[in-house]
Amino acid sequence: MADNADRGTSSIRVIGNDKAVDRAAAKDAKLERLHSLHAGNMSAIETKYGGRIADAENAVSTINAKWDTIQAEVDRQPRYARSVFYWPFMVALMLFEIPVNRLSFELFFRESPTVSLGVAFLVGVILVTLAHRLGLVLCRFGYHVKKSGWAGQIIQVVLISAIIVALIYGVSVLRQGYLDFETQPQASFADVLAGSGAVQVAGDMFKAGLGISGWIFFAINMGIIAVGLTAAYFSHDPHPDFQAQDIQLKKAEKQLALIKGQRADAESIEQRRHANQINRASA
Repeated sequence: MADNADRGTSSIRVIGNDKAVDRAAAKDAKLERLHSLHAGNMSAIETKYGGRIADAENAVSTINAKWDTIQAEVDRQPRYARSVFYWPFMVALMLFEIPVNRLSFELFFRESPTVSLGVAFLVGVILVTLAHRLGLVLCRFGYHVKKSGWAGQIIQVVLISAIIVALIYGVSVLRQGYLDFETQPQASFADVLAGSGAVQVAGDMFKAGLGISGWIFFAINMGIIAVGLTAAYFSHDPHPDFQAQDIQLKKAEKQLALIKGQRADAESIEQRRHANQINRASA
């Protein structure tokens, strides 16, 4: 009887130990599977973002090499205004030109005010665009003179300046003609056009030249263009490629940082998911 009791107790103890060992083995197997899954997910994240990061790093490196070459040539940092400030300012100048010049064409398009408004807008676009171009030429005048000589740059400055002055002068003449006609209401403009024709009327206006009011209007328009020219001059780097390379470099660095951030976020999510599962499996 005593022998039977001892054997029963021993058998119970062995069976209990076997269950504990099985549970431990099962837990270890589960943890191993979780670690394997985690390693696979991390590898997938690296596969997804690793190539993109390598490409972005190569792009940054390539642009950096060009940037360094220009910086060594000019021995300074790039100087320019951000386009987010410059272009809205230039567009505002264009829009400001519309009410200034609209009356210059009101006389000839009295029956179609929309047309006179459109022509005034077109003149504003042309004038501000020319101011932008002239400011750019003057800003980079010294660089291009060293590279290709004076002739080409002087021709550009003279030609653009002549177009600006001629256009503003013509608009000023038309504006003065409108004011003169408004102060002499005894004849309708339709009658004048019927008798002489629009071309003849415009020719007579230009022959008459500018009076005091016309020159004041001329000065106002020149002042607006001078503001645009000054903005263009100080908003661009004197080296024609430095500004573009610096903008590209910042975009490339921003793109690289964005992709690295996306990879870091994905890895953090996977690390937290894995930690949650490990804690639950180990409990």
